[in-house]
Amino acid sequence: MSKFEGTNFLDFKKELLKDSKERQEYEALKPKYAMIQSLIERRSKLRMSQKKLASIIGTKQPAIARLENGSHGTTIGTLFKVANALDLDVELKPKGTVKVQTLTSTAPPS
Repeated sequence: MSKFEGTNFLDFKKELLKDSKERQEYEALKPKYAMIQSLIERRSKLRMSQKKLASIIGTKQPAIARLENGSHGTTIGTLFKVANALDLDVELKPKGTVKVQTLTSTAPPS
């Protein structure tokens, strides 16, 4: 019986990011995935399925899945429809701000 040892993700990431080109590409993608994470978290907080969100904005569930996994680009119109359905504002900030938060809720504090 052989012993299988997997690669530790954090060690792999650390090693990969030593390369300046890889690090640059990784940093360039951070805002995209921060935005996607915000969308997913908001949809989950609202207990809304991908299917329900798709129905609200007039598309199909696979389009929401593609948006959330970042595998395909989306139009600015679709982004605004999704943000509106999730009661979010789209906000752009200068680079280097303390926290990357590209979508914020428009709902009043509870």
